[in-house]
Amino acid sequence: MRRLMIAAVALMIAGPAAAQDSGWTYQASLYGWLPSLSTTVGTPFGDLESDSDGSISLSNHDMTFMGTLEARTGKWGFIGDLLYVDLSNETDSPFGRRFESSTLETTTTAFSGYAVYRTYESDKAILDAGVGFRAFDVGLDLDLQSADSRPDYSASESATWAVPLVAARVILPLNESWFATAFADGGMTSSDTSTWQVFASVGYRFNPRWSTQVGWRYMDIQKDIGDLDTTLGLSGPLIGVSARF
Repeated sequence: MRRLMIAAVALMIAGPAAAQDSGWTYQASLYGWLPSLSTTVGTPFGDLESDSDGSISLSNHDMTFMGTLEARTGKWGFIGDLLYVDLSNETDSPFGRRFESSTLETTTTAFSGYAVYRTYESDKAILDAGVGFRAFDVGLDLDLQSADSRPDYSASESATWAVPLVAARVILPLNESWFATAFADGGMTSSDTSTWQVFASVGYRFNPRWSTQVGWRYMDIQKDIGDLDTTLGLSGPLIGVSARF
């Protein structure tokens, strides 16, 4: 996973510079994202709900990475988005006297790819619409600590899958330097396998090449991971820097 992220960063830095004379334009972005994780996991004893508040519990974040690369030619754009989140949370068990505490560690890798078409552009608004996919690699490690002499319960599951998406993006130029962006996508392959996300930010453009953004991102994931019926919600503030080539 670390090699994958290093390769992604190298592509974002070196790829646009190598092709800047080809008629394409590029934008590479790296983000600091501090997501909280809301998880519902179905166990043999009932549903376990766990909330890891990223805004106040930095110790829960083993590692977080988020970056995007966009390539454009004419009205067409191609976007790649990679995120990796490793979060753990320990809470009191909801299962009465059987278990006294629970520990849940979740590792989530998601790569989203889109082809988007610029359907409208003016000095007041820009609208893109498109299709794509999101590929996941998710691992769950669950431990329920017994409150008595009965054995603890542990489960470790993982799954890899992909979901087709439809997506839309609105960019609002507020003036020569400030702009706002809203992005949403969603898709499903069955009633229990789906994902959707929303992203909103306000940005400032220092010059034609460099800009920065602050905003919020939420991603919802539903999937049976092994024997665990799982719903994940990742949400939190972000700050990023972008370079155009």
